[in-house]
Amino acid sequence: MELKPQAQPRPYQEKSLSKMFGNGRARSGIIVLPCGAGKSLVGVSAACRIRKSCLCLATNVVSVDQWAFQFSLWSTIREDQICRFTSDNKESFRGNDGVVVTTYNMVAFGGKRSEESEKIIEEIRNREWGLLLMDE
Repeated sequence: MELKPQAQPRPYQEKSLSKMFGNGRARSGIIVLPCGAGKSLVGVSAACRIRKSCLCLATNVVSVDQWAFQFSLWSTIREDQICRFTSDNKESFRGNDGVVVTTYNMVAFGGKRSEESEKIIEEIRNREWGLLLMDE
């Protein structure tokens, strides 16, 4: 997955990314930008630079759909590489790269799950993720 040519991070977005990727290596950290500053583009850009699987946690189903759309908008990722895992949408992660977008509640839920949900949550738990994006 790569950034599309029209995805041009602004200077302050590039600055936040350069802090995350100091000395040519990815480091952990928290990127804080104000509302409307393009955090989604920064997140998608980070995922493109890392070039590994990405787990994106959002606050609700609407945000899950928005993040999935942002990955499609700003990157060359194929639709079948974006998996949504919500109470209504249980797409299984296939392959070694791609993005899983889900909610905090879906990952943290400790109760009984459907067989399908249990299989997906095990895939999430057992995978070594290249990037964890945590929205708000």
